[in-house]
Amino acid sequence: MSENPYLLDNRTIIVTGASRGIGAAVARAASRQGANLVLVARTKAALEALAADLPTQVRIVDGDVADTATAERALDAAEELGTRVWGLVNNAGINPYYHPAMDTPLHEWEDVLRVNLLGAAIFARAVGRVMVGEGGGRIVNLGSIAGLTGLPNIGPYNASKAALDALTRTLAVELGPYGVLVNSVAPGTIRSEMVEGLLDANPALAQRLVAKAPLGRVGECHEAAEPIVFLMTDAASFITGQVLVVDGGRLAAG
Repeated sequence: MSENPYLLDNRTIIVTGASRGIGAAVARAASRQGANLVLVARTKAALEALAADLPTQVRIVDGDVADTATAERALDAAEELGTRVWGLVNNAGINPYYHPAMDTPLHEWEDVLRVNLLGAAIFARAVGRVMVGEGGGRIVNLGSIAGLTGLPNIGPYNASKAALDALTRTLAVELGPYGVLVNSVAPGTIRSEMVEGLLDANPALAQRLVAKAPLGRVGECHEAAEPIVFLMTDAASFITGQVLVVDGGRLAAG
């Protein structure tokens, strides 16, 4: 353990969905703490631009997180960095549909679950095996308060995030004996590109979400990223199987 338990020197963290939003903020925060990074997303140009701004070593992998080949390429990239594969942040996710669950076509359910749940499972399996072999590590899955409530008109997204929390608990139990800690972070409304599109399309929803928040505002990407990076550090060495809610008090307000 480092003298400073919040540092991530000589460790590699793989971040999916890293080209923008919370994923990019996680990359910036982890790099400030000394971590080397493998950044995964579909958009190569955005990954290259982000990598150029980070102070530590970075490799980029453009690909689909629900493709097992992408996970293998990410591990190959991590090996090139020469530092221990310590962390995985399963941040990649989509939420492009907005209508009642009863009106949601099956292909939309498949789209969302494929990325949000299957993609996370694929990366957790591939990277988790490496962590077990190396004596430990950290996995953080990006949940959402949508997985803890019944938000209308985004049924597939709600279901995917609830399932991801269940996967988190299962992996925490199975991998804990090998020193791999697994947690979820469940943000509330965060000002990411994905959320801004939803709020712009639904002004009444935006007003309602802010009105319910005790802090009276939506969160910023860095406010979700910093707790994720904390869970990667030695300071969080006795936390596993948990869902850390980062929502400005919204769930507490009912």
